Amino acid sequence: MDIQTVLVFILAFLTINLVIVGVYVVLVLKELREIIRRANELLDTANSITSIVSGPLSSVSSLIGAVMEGYKAVQEVKARRK
Repeated sequence: MDIQTVLVFILAFLTINLVIVGVYVVLVLKELREIIRRANELLDTANSITSIVSGPLSSVSSLIGAVMEGYKAVQEVKARRK
């Protein structure tokens, strides 16, 4: 075998390897895109759940604050009566 035939075989081997690696990279990138899409959906769901939960919690905390202020006002009125 002369050197030119060996170089052709090496070039063919490298070309086939590069094609296989390229296909593998494309498949990995597709999978990564799918994972990122699912993570985005999960974060959107978590965001909507926290928005739904935070509304009533802020209302409850406002209600508790109002009740505490009312209680303090009643206690102050009682203290001034004595």
